[in-house]
Amino acid sequence: MRPLRKTLIILLLVAPGMLGGCTLANWFVAVFSPPQKVHARYEPAKDKTYLVFVDDLLCPVTYEPIKRELTESLSKQLTEHDIASSTVPYEDLLDLMATNPNFNSMHVPTVGRKLGADMVLYVQIDEFALKDDQASPLWKGLLRVTVKVVDSDAGRLWPPDRPGGYPVPAIETPQTEHPSPAYGAELASILADKAADRIAKLFYEHEVSAHPFGKDSSFGGQ
Repeated sequence: MRPLRKTLIILLLVAPGMLGGCTLANWFVAVFSPPQKVHARYEPAKDKTYLVFVDDLLCPVTYEPIKRELTESLSKQLTEHDIASSTVPYEDLLDLMATNPNFNSMHVPTVGRKLGADMVLYVQIDEFALKDDQASPLWKGLLRVTVKVVDSDAGRLWPPDRPGGYPVPAIETPQTEHPSPAYGAELASILADKAADRIAKLFYEHEVSAHPFGKDSSFGGQ
């Protein structure tokens, strides 16, 4: 039996139990529709050095490594998708913070210039949590951020109509029971990678699955 025919037969057998209120025809249209293209929300200048600046000044995090993990994961995304020619190492930002007592009063473009960045992708953490109850073994990750693109000389470029930045849809993980406190580090890493992927997709054209079972379907609303 040909693989495609075998797959179709399997789908015909399992589909009715998955449909609920949907019709079989609508289900097949959704499943076999080609991926949909999603245009970039904003196309920033390329061939530039970028600083990913993850800031928790307004919402101090309880797990400091989330800032490094999000910075490094997002920096990698920027270079992999040819948005940045290079990125400023996180250690350089830490050094500037440590040696400048007035760091928290610096404007974002100033931080960019001092670190030799042409552009700054500023990421403000608005909400971060690894569990609802610290005494509970149940973990439920949440990371919500706002982003903006800032030129180190000209200032904010995007979004032009939102001085506070663009609110990125929250990253949430399902509730998971795990007895070890060390699981928090794993969960934070998952949140950072998912957030970095979602943020980077704002700046380049990509494809999403046309049906709700596709792994990238959650990004269609960006």
